[in-house]
Amino acid sequence: MTPNSDTGPGLRPSLLLRLRAALSTRRRRLAAERELQALSEHELKDLAVGRSEIPALARAPR
Repeated sequence: MTPNSDTGPGLRPSLLLRLRAALSTRRRRLAAERELQALSEHELKDLAVGRSEIPALARAPR
């Protein structure tokens, strides 16, 4: 393995930043999904949201 390889301790900072951002986005999406799943049917109906729509809503850009 060469010192300029893209694996191991020589990972490029941009790759690490993208990975960190992706993990952060995933954590926020899963938290939003959990919060919506915790709502009652009545609360979801008040928001005009069906349970089947929750994953897509959690993935929607903010």
